[in-house]
Amino acid sequence: MSQQVISYADLSIINSALRSISSDMKGVHSELGTLNFKQNKLESELVKLADSFSDFVEADLKHKALQLAETRQGNLKQDLQIKFGYYAEVRRMATGILQGVDIGVISEETLRFTTEEVMMKAPGYWLAPALVSLTAWIRNDKTATEKTLNEALKRDDYKTTLFFMMVMRRLSRNDSSLKWLERYFMHQNPHNLDREFIIILEAVTTGVFPPAARQLMMINVKNWIDQLTQGDTFINEQKIQWVKFFEASGPLSQGTYPLLEKFSSNWKLLETSLKEAKTHNIINTHFKKIISSSADFSKGIKVQLDEILSLLVTNFDDEELPLQEQVRFNQLIIQMDGDKNAAQAIMDTEKHIFDEQVDFLQLLTNASFNPELSGATVVTQALAVSISQPWILEAYNTFTAQCRNNVPQHIDLSIDDFKISTKDGRDENELLIEQETFYDKILESELTKLSFPYGLVIIGALVCLLGIYFFNVSSFVGFIGIGIGAVIIWNSINTNNKAKKKVIENINERKQKGKEVLRGCLAETVDYRIEHSLQDSKAEEVRNLISSITPEDFSSVSKETARSII
Repeated sequence: MSQQVISYADLSIINSALRSISSDMKGVHSELGTLNFKQNKLESELVKLADSFSDFVEADLKHKALQLAETRQGNLKQDLQIKFGYYAEVRRMATGILQGVDIGVISEETLRFTTEEVMMKAPGYWLAPALVSLTAWIRNDKTATEKTLNEALKRDDYKTTLFFMMVMRRLSRNDSSLKWLERYFMHQNPHNLDREFIIILEAVTTGVFPPAARQLMMINVKNWIDQLTQGDTFINEQKIQWVKFFEASGPLSQGTYPLLEKFSSNWKLLETSLKEAKTHNIINTHFKKIISSSADFSKGIKVQLDEILSLLVTNFDDEELPLQEQVRFNQLIIQMDGDKNAAQAIMDTEKHIFDEQVDFLQLLTNASFNPELSGATVVTQALAVSISQPWILEAYNTFTAQCRNNVPQHIDLSIDDFKISTKDGRDENELLIEQETFYDKILESELTKLSFPYGLVIIGALVCLLGIYFFNVSSFVGFIGIGIGAVIIWNSINTNNKAKKKVIENINERKQKGKEVLRGCLAETVDYRIEHSLQDSKAEEVRNLISSITPEDFSSVSKETARSII
């Protein structure tokens, strides 16, 4: 009889356990919910780690690019020295010969020996036969003069013509200098000028030529400007280049807003917009520096002519340009701390400086961008800017309009999956309330996943009932059954409460950190908008500065000279 009861009781326990499987599954789902929460948190941490790794890779690439550029820079300069080092020796000799003849300390024999030796060291270089011709002319050796002069003209007609034009002016042979100048202009096309034409601008700016030669230069320059500005094609090309120049003039990133950089999903747009706004101040400094440049009137005519001659002979020859272009690119990479994209942007604005032939307006732009690379001085840069002023101003207005159109109207934030937008960061209270609601919903959702362990409680209760049932048979077995059931019930309820407590603590911690980050982001947003507005306001100052530039301000000859050019 008792065995039948025990058998019947055992079947009841199994039946109850089977019926509670569905309830137990809720507990499993609860655990899965906890795992999903942990997985989401892990994914968030992985995203942050990926961003940090991306920043590290970017910094590492810049560092390696910087090191490589420094190495290449040294190698390229060494290549220039190996391939064209003898050019430097010949160039130094040019003004040296003229200065030596001035004071009469060099004998004719020394002049002939030195220059003839140069002919053997610099085969194919136009300046070598030009120097031999000059020394032969000084010695009154007509045959040698004509022979070597023809060779120099054959090697480079334009440079040789400019060289003798400057030399004749330096030796006060004004009629001969004028003839060389007439010969030079006779072959010029304003659409395809050699880079050396910058020397003509330099001569106009410094006023080292007598009225007849200066007048010839100015007439031609004025006609070319009129010709090239009749249509929009050439001017539009210069406008585009000036816009690119302004775009490439922005400062490097300074990490002023670390929270926005980390939590703003449109940070790249914000960073670019602020960089563009800061460019106005850089442009302002650039043009102020140009305006403040002027010719040194304390220098004598011969000193100024020697300086212009040095510009002519030391300017890169065409065969040097590819290497010089590479040198410049690596120099920019070093200057931009390894940022190849920023270096390339500047290089794109300067690329026409390395062209063998350009139109006259492009020549002015080259001198405006980088007078050193163009073979001019800052005084000529000032004159070039003043002539180009109308289209520089239009380009700057275009650049300013583009900058203002690109200003993000809202700053998008993503803080622990809480996504909001703010215009100026002054809506802190409203956004904090939204964030509070966001975390309350997360808490409610997570707690919902932690359902009450009905299955385990039922099992525990059944075990207790069995213990009570068996209490009549054996008090010891009854106490054990009741104890086990009570432990099952207590443990399941306690585990559920602990899980809830853990979720609440985790959400509260996230809420507190999220609130601190949000307040920090909003504070940086306010500062960002104030700084952006301040930097953008400088655009009007730059516009007024460019508008005030006139050629009269930069002509070292006279206002009448400048007026006759423009």
